[in-house]
Amino acid sequence: MKTSGWGYRNSVILFLLITLTVEAIGQSTSSENPNRNDHIFPPSKEASAFINFDRRGFIINGRKTFLVSAGIEYARVPRALWKDRLERLKRGGYNAVEIYTFWNFHEAEEGKFNFSGDHDLDAFLNLVKSLDMFAIVRVGPYYCGEWNFGGFPIWLKFKPGLVARKDNVPFLEATDRFFEKLIPIVSKNQIHKGGPVIMVQLENEHPESWGTKVPNPYFSHLIKKANELGLEVPYFFSGLHPGNDPAGNLKNLDDPKRPNPWFSTEFWGVWFFNYGPQPQDSTIYDRRTWKIIAGGGNGYNVYMAHGGSNFGYNNDRDMAASYDYGAGVGQAGDLRPIFFAYKRAAWFARSFQEVLANSTDGGKISHWMIRDTAIKVNARVSPAGTITFLDNPGKIAKKAVIQPPKGLSGALSANVKIAAGEIMPVIQNFKIAPAISLDWAPTRIYTILPQGKTSTVVVYGDLNSLVQLYFSSDSSFRVLKGNANFVNKSTKLVFSSVVKGPPAEYIFSAGVNQVRILVVQSALAAKTWIEQIGQDNYLITGPSYIKETSLKNGKIMVSAERQWNDKNPMPTRVYTEKTSFPLAASTVPSSAATLQLHPDKWQIKPAVEAALPELDDSAWTHSTNPLQMGADGDLTANAWYRSKVQVDTSGTYIMRFKNVKERATIFVNGVKQDAELTDKSFTINLNAGKVNTVSIFTAHNGRNKQLFFLGGLDTIDMKGIAGPVTLERDSSNVKIISNWKLKGGPGDPFAPDAWTSLPPGDFAGPAFFKSTFTLPRQDKSKTIIWRVNVTTMGHGSVWVNGHNLGRYPEKIKVSGLYIPESWLKEGENTLVIYDEDGTNPGKVAIEAEKEASRDNFLLAEY
Repeated sequence: MKTSGWGYRNSVILFLLITLTVEAIGQSTSSENPNRNDHIFPPSKEASAFINFDRRGFIINGRKTFLVSAGIEYARVPRALWKDRLERLKRGGYNAVEIYTFWNFHEAEEGKFNFSGDHDLDAFLNLVKSLDMFAIVRVGPYYCGEWNFGGFPIWLKFKPGLVARKDNVPFLEATDRFFEKLIPIVSKNQIHKGGPVIMVQLENEHPESWGTKVPNPYFSHLIKKANELGLEVPYFFSGLHPGNDPAGNLKNLDDPKRPNPWFSTEFWGVWFFNYGPQPQDSTIYDRRTWKIIAGGGNGYNVYMAHGGSNFGYNNDRDMAASYDYGAGVGQAGDLRPIFFAYKRAAWFARSFQEVLANSTDGGKISHWMIRDTAIKVNARVSPAGTITFLDNPGKIAKKAVIQPPKGLSGALSANVKIAAGEIMPVIQNFKIAPAISLDWAPTRIYTILPQGKTSTVVVYGDLNSLVQLYFSSDSSFRVLKGNANFVNKSTKLVFSSVVKGPPAEYIFSAGVNQVRILVVQSALAAKTWIEQIGQDNYLITGPSYIKETSLKNGKIMVSAERQWNDKNPMPTRVYTEKTSFPLAASTVPSSAATLQLHPDKWQIKPAVEAALPELDDSAWTHSTNPLQMGADGDLTANAWYRSKVQVDTSGTYIMRFKNVKERATIFVNGVKQDAELTDKSFTINLNAGKVNTVSIFTAHNGRNKQLFFLGGLDTIDMKGIAGPVTLERDSSNVKIISNWKLKGGPGDPFAPDAWTSLPPGDFAGPAFFKSTFTLPRQDKSKTIIWRVNVTTMGHGSVWVNGHNLGRYPEKIKVSGLYIPESWLKEGENTLVIYDEDGTNPGKVAIEAEKEASRDNFLLAEY
């Protein structure tokens, strides 16, 4: 079977093209293109008290809010793992998620809508709400997302006269029927109706409209239909400021013509052809995040914060089963360095959202702070305070002296080292508690956490670096812990400390309010978590990740995990409103672990019945010329074609096709031919005096996502065979082969009959292979990530316990197909492989991915 391929080099070229094109579109302003802006339609009157905006920021439930959104697709995560993935994102500092509602995920067959089980959008949004997060929903009808056919149902290809994404009656009728099922679910989950939905995106990356431009009746129709179906929260077309560096080289993202805050719906982090952490990812994307914050951006959506998997046949041609994306939360839920970089920026932005979501560019207001011209300075100014950003755009770290504000009593200059590419924020005149102001902070702040009447300020730095904080109050200060580190001048308070290995806690009060300063090294800041039990906030330092925090008999219990590749475990400590205390492990992960599982004896079921001359194909789809794959309603990546051929003379013939895509194998009278598909043709031998049955097996790697495409879908990205087929012995003897039959699909992988023991060697044609493997008794102290290693196989699909893991071979550097933990069971598990090339599965193994696996343990008070 021959394949056209789509390799790494092509993916790189595609990345460059998309980056240049989409960023040019997304960053253009209304003055540059009449069809594009970065504006947002306002909410209805009913919704405006719950979600609104002005030019400077979003206003959610009456409060200025900095949006840190995580791109995740519920379609790429089993429902049983939705909560786990969302909790990881929430603990990573995200306060919102952004999702696609892929049309073909919910209406794969025309008129048959699926919003249950893994497709239950309402349940997903309810879960988002239960975690106190917001949702931005992108409802289509087009999506892209490296998803099969860009999210279009295949049956749209066969609707006469349909023109996609235009003012076209067949397309709008189909869209309306889908919206009539979809939009009411979104509408009932809007924030003013008790749900999490704060914004909606109509369409996606449409070349004719971004933002609030309505250039033609197509967009008017989408607005009218969505509003009729209850859409009341803010919405926009196509997207806002997409790109892998959305802030670009703009120092100031403010725009006096824009009525809403700056927001990026797709901050690409990292890219779809990556798997796992890449060198410098966390540094590169950390800087790009801080450029948004420092430039006055009021939020961003990291696409993807968690990539997930393309189960079944949902991949586009660029991908296979894995959609890891190099994201912070990996395909299997593991946390990468970039996760912690995003987490640090997120908690900072949310801690100071009263400034960032209500600020203007400060111009040169803070240029006095740094004399080194290699450090770039800009500031965001608001009634709630000022944040000055010190930017080292160079490739080497710079030592800098930060000058104190004039008139700040007792202030000394601060010597800091700003890493290469780092943007360091410096806080001025920010009220951290009633009657307590943080006047100046020439040090790095991770978060400010309200804990009842205590405000906990977490500051961090490299070992042996100096941190300084300057406070003022209307009341007299009283130092409660760490007196030697304070200079107390009644209503003025200066704090300084050197960063040491263990976290150091300092406490003072003014009036009835108390401030805790927690000084930690940078490595521990990454392992600092904000947990909530009821209405109480807890700060916990030490674990690689916290899965759950609870109270049991008045004692704190923490369920934590440590990834196997984490070589720097740290002690755990909990900080409450009034006290702090260590936690100790009450359970210890076992050291033993099985890292490879071998399938039992394999069985084979040939999948070439469709090639047999005696097969009854009367129920197949019949046509004069072959029809493209999907014409019979099949949704898979495989199809068989058959026809009967008679010739007058035995010998060698060339069978030519007008359209044949990707991979094809030809059988004559049930026998696979040793023939390569070359220039849309096969060379075959036929016998005279008999009816020859010609059967052609076809397969594809996924349907093009149709980025920026507008028009008819019927003739684009056709798969299988389509159009006239000719047979020629020589140029003067050519005839058309007609009366074709089509049958899509590989067959039934679970049918119990026709299985036999696997003989040695490969099989001549597509085949199913079945085995079992035994998963040892589940050790709750470990989460072992298992993958089916099929790198020795050809092309095909894998099922574990009836669940389709997706397509192989993978297009990215990962050794096997991820098996979600919820799809495995203790004891015997069934493994079925459909290999289009008939490759022997003898070398297939189920292997542990050590980089993604983790230990689980409980922590409790002494």
